[in-house]
Amino acid sequence: MSTPTSDITVPKAETSSSLPARQTPAPGGQVGITIALAVLGVFVTYVPITGVSVSLDTIARATGASPSQLQWVSDGYIIPMAAAVLSAGVFGDLHGRRRVFSIGMVLTVLGAIIAGFASLLGDSAVFVLWGAQAVAGLGAGLLLPTTLALIAVAVPNPVERGKYIGFWATGIVVGLAVGPLFSGAILSFAGWGWIFVPSGVLAAAAGLFAHVKLPESKSPAGRHLDWPGQITATIAIAASIYGVIEGGAQGWGSLAAVVGLVIGGISLIAFVVVESRSTAPIMDLGLFRSVSFSAAGLAALVALFSVVGTMFLLSLFLGAVQHLDALGIGVRLLFVSGVATVVSPIVGMLLAKVKPILLLTAGLILNAGAVLLLTGVEDDTSLGQFAWRLAVFGVSLSLMLTSVSLVAINSAPWSQASMASAANTALRQTGGALGPAILGAVYISDIGSGAAPAAALHSALVVNLVLILVSAVVSVIAVVIPGKDPNAR
Repeated sequence: MSTPTSDITVPKAETSSSLPARQTPAPGGQVGITIALAVLGVFVTYVPITGVSVSLDTIARATGASPSQLQWVSDGYIIPMAAAVLSAGVFGDLHGRRRVFSIGMVLTVLGAIIAGFASLLGDSAVFVLWGAQAVAGLGAGLLLPTTLALIAVAVPNPVERGKYIGFWATGIVVGLAVGPLFSGAILSFAGWGWIFVPSGVLAAAAGLFAHVKLPESKSPAGRHLDWPGQITATIAIAASIYGVIEGGAQGWGSLAAVVGLVIGGISLIAFVVVESRSTAPIMDLGLFRSVSFSAAGLAALVALFSVVGTMFLLSLFLGAVQHLDALGIGVRLLFVSGVATVVSPIVGMLLAKVKPILLLTAGLILNAGAVLLLTGVEDDTSLGQFAWRLAVFGVSLSLMLTSVSLVAINSAPWSQASMASAANTALRQTGGALGPAILGAVYISDIGSGAAPAAALHSALVVNLVLILVSAVVSVIAVVIPGKDPNAR
């Protein structure tokens, strides 16, 4: 079967966006294929996040990895993911979204293969695993904005698009849901290297199918890469998270922590300066003049901070204190992502009737309540007592992740919709990297100071709660003081 080669281009008035608002709709069958691949693409990127989290105790026993080294197993995936998102949209515009999608899948497969072989290396396995996670994370970073752009090309109507973004968000929460189950089931009869097989196989199948069935689309006019912005953003993200992890492991006054945080701060300032002077920035800082866009950006960061950070904490706590295996941990965490999977399609339908910022605000407030409920967890908390608390957390997860991307896109002019989506996604993934780093640092620091595991868990959750409440307040302000519609004529 021949590969479709005809480009789907955007009229000149719309070429600065890889999320075009006005374009001839794709044929119905092609829309179905595109949506399916977009959902599968985002599903593949999120399976490893929770799949690896519930396996950390097993990996530690097999490799002798320390808690801070385990944090890098998680963040080794999420940091490249967050950094690559910023330029992935531009790569898609210049070189074709199908091509970038396929490259992302190839990198995902390669990372899975390297991670699988790392398990054969004994004590040095964790270091190779970091590299494998970085390769796969880079692939995931290419996939995230590309999948959104594919939806926008296939469904140019912004109202109709909301429903499909709801499906896309469902792909996220389903990936979060099945990751622990895949890993837990595999670890019950095989070594930890096999937990990377499901995402690798799915990525190979999706990449091949996309190459055969997905038409190419580009929007190259006026687009070029902003390398200074990309480099400074990457250093800012990686150095800051390194400083946080080392601060928790070695002390906040340690040389590694101070150097990491200082370099991160300097790089962040450099990024702001570079972007304010760039003729084609990867992140137009003017977007943050919109209260709604700023609220969505903060909410995106805090939402994944809360989700990934809390799952990381609970995985450590349940493994070390209740001595559960990966499947036992996965069953408990399923009450988060499984409930979110059921609720997300409903939220997607609500997006056509209720302002996304209202759903986002409700999600943040509910998430704050769920985290507060989790501070009641003790060493002997039963499955039933865990289940209802985590179910509330799952409902809040669905509300936040399904609405936040649409808030960001709708807060920007259509000519900057791609940039708005990439910026929001980058902030979301940065939050996902900061969650295990900061909450893990609080937990490990308290344990090192002699605190009981349950008390250390509660301290970390309180930090999480404060950040969520701040984001909820900002979202309430965005509801009370709505900005002018940037797309009004």
